[in-house]
Amino acid sequence: MAGELILLVDDDKALGRLYSDMLFAKGYQVRLAENVETALENLAKATPALIVLDIMMPEIDGIEGCRRIRDAHSGDIPILFVTALDDIDIAISCFDAGGSDYITKQSALDDVLERIELWLSTEGAEERVELTAESRELLEALGSL
Repeated sequence: MAGELILLVDDDKALGRLYSDMLFAKGYQVRLAENVETALENLAKATPALIVLDIMMPEIDGIEGCRRIRDAHSGDIPILFVTALDDIDIAISCFDAGGSDYITKQSALDDVLERIELWLSTEGAEERVELTAESRELLEALGSL
């Protein structure tokens, strides 16, 4: 839903600006964090409706960051990994760390926005549960090949 706060955690300033501009244009509030520590500081001040989290970041990677966020906030905030890594084992690690969903940065901006809006939609709850379960099953099946 437009107007909701999204915490965007990515050390790539240009991509962070691109995503935040896209989300602002859709009416969302966006806070940018260039690393996990800054993200945790932001979480202490305000609880976002969604966290968009990169994996490859300096010092603390996104997977460990997700674990730390889950330790602080349990499962109440959806975490969407948006990453350049397109690897089955990495995707499984994202879900194991407590991530809600996973999409690659190579995806079209419209696809990323669609996924974000799915996680923010009150009507999309059943679809989100199915998507997460299907993604997890597919990744596990592919990982066992």
